[in-house]
Amino acid sequence: MYFLLLLGIAQVLPSIAQKTDMIPPVTQFGASKVEFTSAGAGLDGPKLDKVNATTFDWWYFDIGSENLNAEATLLMVTGDAFTLGFPFTLGTSNYGILTVLQPNDTIYQQIFLGGDATVVVSGDGSSGNWEGTGVSWTGTPDLSSYTVNIDVPLLGLEGTMTLKSIAPAHFPCSSNGAGQTEELFPNIGWANAIPDAVGTVDLNLGGEHVSFTGTGYHDKNWGAKRLPSTVTSWYWGHGRVGPYSLVWFDAIAIDGDEYISGYLAKNGTVVSSGCSGILVRPTRVNSEYPPAPLQGDPSGFHIEYTTSEGKFVVDVENHAVAWEPPLVSGGYTRWTGNITGGFEDQQQYTGATVHEWIPFYFNV
Repeated sequence: MYFLLLLGIAQVLPSIAQKTDMIPPVTQFGASKVEFTSAGAGLDGPKLDKVNATTFDWWYFDIGSENLNAEATLLMVTGDAFTLGFPFTLGTSNYGILTVLQPNDTIYQQIFLGGDATVVVSGDGSSGNWEGTGVSWTGTPDLSSYTVNIDVPLLGLEGTMTLKSIAPAHFPCSSNGAGQTEELFPNIGWANAIPDAVGTVDLNLGGEHVSFTGTGYHDKNWGAKRLPSTVTSWYWGHGRVGPYSLVWFDAIAIDGDEYISGYLAKNGTVVSSGCSGILVRPTRVNSEYPPAPLQGDPSGFHIEYTTSEGKFVVDVENHAVAWEPPLVSGGYTRWTGNITGGFEDQQQYTGATVHEWIPFYFNV
């Protein structure tokens, strides 16, 4: 039924290039062709011609509340769970994970096991459906809005996550456009369709109703190799402080080299975007950098953007753990956070973040 809806969308928008990918729920044999240079359209589309045993492609959505006490994340994946470092496989290579930090500090989590995954690309946007999960999303061709729909009656789970973009899309080292590198660090790609959005969550979680507005975000990552074989530390986050929208990345690749990406916009106009001019460092407890093996979680992060308009400095403090699943070869923590800062010698602001740290200690 949802596939017919996707076809209907394609018919309504005949002037915009359409492409439909049907991704089977089992990994494929043979080498996978992986896109790392932008084509000029399809920013949020699939980046693999096939998903094999060592490649993956995912679509990520999150919304964090303004008061920091609630957060919802949906991750829709094509690829064996083991390629992301999880200590299990799921019997399908198409799956989703929903996590919701509730105001009472409990964390709801649900894994959705899918059949065929259908992704329709229209312009730069995408719409997707993982067969049998009850989970789908619809995005506009210009990336101005996305809606996630969840309807799983057997679990008493239903509702929506909506994103209204307030900042333009970008790649790791540039704004959106043709011929740009999509490689964040060797063998890992990144495309940030919605760096910042007005986000609304309205979900029924088996009898618990969670509803809030806040800072929204949507991106996608993909890999030519298993994630634990490419990176040893991954700091990422996004937030809004006053009129400024921020996204940051700091990764230490498997060979020990550091890779960075920073994005800063003011009221929807890009101030800085690229793979230089940003510093991200952990602070206070467990602030050693590079992180030592088995090092604990830091208290927060200090971030500096060097721009043509001056230095923009913020400090992020972890507020609440939003998710902390087991990984066979490392760890993962996602937080909501407080953020304070602004341009040096100018007005300072406060705001909210969603941010994470992924350390991998063993390449297994």
